[in-house]
Amino acid sequence: MNKNCTHHGFTLIEVVIALTILSWVLGSVLFLVSQYADERLMMRERFYGNQVAWNQLMNNYQKSKGWIAPTQSIEVELNGREEQSGQNWDWQLEVVPAIGIDLFRYQSHVSSSSGSGIESSLTMYLLNAQNGQDRTSQESGINL
Repeated sequence: MNKNCTHHGFTLIEVVIALTILSWVLGSVLFLVSQYADERLMMRERFYGNQVAWNQLMNNYQKSKGWIAPTQSIEVELNGREEQSGQNWDWQLEVVPAIGIDLFRYQSHVSSSSGSGIESSLTMYLLNAQNGQDRTSQESGINL
């Protein structure tokens, strides 16, 4: 008896190899999507941290130029907390005399108060910063 048996389908080895390749591809795709989501969240928080630091530097720039209304405080605040996008950010301002007459370096350090480890730091140099002059000369013992 002569039968022509032709089997149509995949062998077990072919199915196992195809499933292995498919699992590698899907695992890589899931890893990349997870990494993208984490990076996006970290960039979003870093953006808000930079925004808080920038706000502090701009406030001091406006004070040094005399743009603050007389009813508002014109003293330089050296630390505080600001809410941005529903999250609290702790900021610290460092005012240091720089080389030159009436030149000061304002450096704002910001960190998330939730402890997520996101930190930001921005620096600005200002001329004729009378508000920072008295405070920094008293704190650092430098006579200007």
